[in-house]
Amino acid sequence: MESWLGYALVAMLTGGVAMVFAKMGMNNNANEHLALVIRTGVLFMMVLGHALYAGGLKSARLIDNKTLTWFILAGACTAVYWILYFKAIKTADVSVVATIDRAGILVTVGLSYFLLNEPLTPRLLLGMGVILCGTLILIWK
Repeated sequence: MESWLGYALVAMLTGGVAMVFAKMGMNNNANEHLALVIRTGVLFMMVLGHALYAGGLKSARLIDNKTLTWFILAGACTAVYWILYFKAIKTADVSVVATIDRAGILVTVGLSYFLLNEPLTPRLLLGMGVILCGTLILIWK
């Protein structure tokens, strides 16, 4: 197995578990804002610790303004995503919210085609179609 696939599979598993844990925590009097602050604090400390351990901060001076702008925009999008995701799972089934959330892959694939010139293969288009159908099934009542 290629290393990227192993990373992606473990990311998928831990991402799925994280959302269930977050929903379980909000069932015990914690609101979605506090839940997100705690989660983000733990995330920040773990990512910082990993970057320090791996020497990833040594090249910080080499980041140009354009690159920094892309990272800032990605961080802002992630913040909006998490705020709205936690609001959604506070009041709805996390299984439904998580499934609808995964339709964001359609946006990712579309933007990667137009902005990054990544190919749209028949297999990728079929997978996107299945994700779109599943999302529409969950949205329509």
